[in-house]
Amino acid sequence: MTPRKPLIIVAIVSMIMTTLLYVVGMFVIADFLPPPSPGLSEAEVVHFYHENHTSIITGLTMAFVGTGFMLPLCIVGSVFLAEVEEGFPFFAVMQGLCAVITVIFTALPNFVWMAAALRVERSPELISTLHDLGWIMWATPSWGFSFQLICAGICGLKDKRETPFIPRWMSYLALWVAIGVMPTPLVPFYTEAGPFAWNGLFTFWIAFFSPIVWIILLVFLVADRIRQKPELLLTGR
Repeated sequence: MTPRKPLIIVAIVSMIMTTLLYVVGMFVIADFLPPPSPGLSEAEVVHFYHENHTSIITGLTMAFVGTGFMLPLCIVGSVFLAEVEEGFPFFAVMQGLCAVITVIFTALPNFVWMAAALRVERSPELISTLHDLGWIMWATPSWGFSFQLICAGICGLKDKRETPFIPRWMSYLALWVAIGVMPTPLVPFYTEAGPFAWNGLFTFWIAFFSPIVWIILLVFLVADRIRQKPELLLTGR
């Protein structure tokens, strides 16, 4: 097996497992798509957790396991970024460190929501508090992933090869997506509704799905590049 094939296999398997476990678990089984409105009353929040007790715990357990598969994918990304940099691979290392932070803050809210659903006899105030805490933890700390995209974009633009491994327009798109993710720290200021609430246009639909679209595009572009130049499986050139 050539040196690059294991990395590509790891990336593909990680992406598939993340999709199957995290996306299906959280958004389909736990029914968190769309996210519950921050404007729900305390009684409505409690009803949601009581009625979906089993599916929430099952789905979020899957989602937690799925977050673990995000890390190998990001580390493979760092290996590819390091090939572009000369000297110390600062942006590749930064991308890897930020990936760890992203995975941690993606995984932790699952425990908070599971705690809210675990015991139906808990006080409504505590369930509502855990619900809010989970969504604020999940939606707000986007800077780690934003820095990941910035590192990928900068490394892509630094690739001076005649045919860059990542097309330059994808590098520029990574920077724009990073900007689109940045408004999420505004989530705690929108406690009822609005474009910056945790289920809002900018802080959920754009901030969550635009990076997914970018990653899917990247996978197809890299696969097409390898199809045209199979020798890329052996070297970065």
